[in-house]
Amino acid sequence: MSHSVPPDVDECQLFQSSPRTRLCLHNCLILPGSYCCLCRPGYLLHADRSACKDVNECAMKQHNCTQGDVCINTFGGHHCVRPKCPLPRHNTSYVKTSAFQCERNPCPTGSRACRLAATSTSFHYLPLWANCTVPCVLFKTSTTRSTGDSLHFTIVGGRGQGAFAVWRSSQQMGELVLTSPVAGPATLEVELELEMSEFSCKVLLGKHVFKVTAFVSLYMSFDPLWR
Repeated sequence: MSHSVPPDVDECQLFQSSPRTRLCLHNCLILPGSYCCLCRPGYLLHADRSACKDVNECAMKQHNCTQGDVCINTFGGHHCVRPKCPLPRHNTSYVKTSAFQCERNPCPTGSRACRLAATSTSFHYLPLWANCTVPCVLFKTSTTRSTGDSLHFTIVGGRGQGAFAVWRSSQQMGELVLTSPVAGPATLEVELELEMSEFSCKVLLGKHVFKVTAFVSLYMSFDPLWR
């Protein structure tokens, strides 16, 4: 008596296309009687054999950044950055106090333009995976001054700024929030101004600029909630 051999089940075709049943975070490869998961370049297969985790090229010294650059790890790759202080303008100049911070030099006597300029500029680089869940808080900033002060947060420019919003989480804290999912690869830049002024007299006490750059990956990375 002959026995028919049941056809091999293509698990990848059956389950991979739906987010609810997908077997692999990145790619699914069918094998005789089974399947295996494959990851995109810049990722390694997680211990669960389904998800993919990012390779940190910066920590593993696998980057191509030159001397003077700072290596920023991203999901699936890395970027070499070199933050620069604002150029001197209207009697205002800055000095670099750390790799990601610039402070304003003392203002010349009587220079109103200098006193109205930002007292500091800081640089923030954030890795994001593609189409991450929104709203997503990217950055928080606050002041430790007394409750008599008022804070004003303003997005003053940048590429892709329509994907961002500033939320007031308390009297002394604001949050930069990603409000729209972004497909990668993409680089989003936004400049956030934090102005501290005295509420009663509206006297400007200080203004700080946060330059935030978000690197959006082409693919997703390991997330324990992805399935």
